[in-house]
Amino acid sequence: MEVQTRGFNMAIDPEQQEPRLLWGEPMSVEDYLRLNLKSISIKYQYIDGRVYAMSGGSAAHDRISFNVRAAIDINFLSGPCTVFGSDMQVLVGRKPNGQPQYYYPDVTVSCDVSDRRRDNRLIVSPRIVVEVLSPSTEDIDRNTKLDAYKACPTIQEIILISQFAQHVEVYRRDEEDGTIWSDAVYGPSMEVELRSIDVDITIEEIYKGIDFTEPLEN
Repeated sequence: MEVQTRGFNMAIDPEQQEPRLLWGEPMSVEDYLRLNLKSISIKYQYIDGRVYAMSGGSAAHDRISFNVRAAIDINFLSGPCTVFGSDMQVLVGRKPNGQPQYYYPDVTVSCDVSDRRRDNRLIVSPRIVVEVLSPSTEDIDRNTKLDAYKACPTIQEIILISQFAQHVEVYRRDEEDGTIWSDAVYGPSMEVELRSIDVDITIEEIYKGIDFTEPLEN
């Protein structure tokens, strides 16, 4: 599904005095960072010099994100790695012109102890990023964001998860040649390998509580 962008003007919520932007507004890095600090209820991603407001997800999207985070987190009773949810901003890297990219993945794993500080607001060393695909954002997740994730030197694995079928894709960076990526697809009754953290999670864990026999509303 192609993602449509449209221009718009900044507006201020009269009750909360919160800046609100729509999809794809061009903005400088400095203005984006100020916007993000002022925003109360809306999170904004910064992609290729444009700001994208993150809309609310479905119940399935929320459940899958929670399941993945919980399944990974149980393996981190000790050690440096930490799993984060979608509230944590991630610095994915910088484009050749120096422009930073700020995303909010559905799940992020970092094994850098500085990222787990209690007062930390920005993950700078992501190792794994997870995106639960939605119809409105799948195009940008599979193209612009996937390319940016692959360009981030600390990211070793990228996980894309369907919320409409038991289908998980994992992109892995080659251990010897970091410029080479491979991909694997996992389906029903399989275990998803997260090699960079030596963790396996089952498809059943990822889709726990999701009933695919229940008809969707038109």
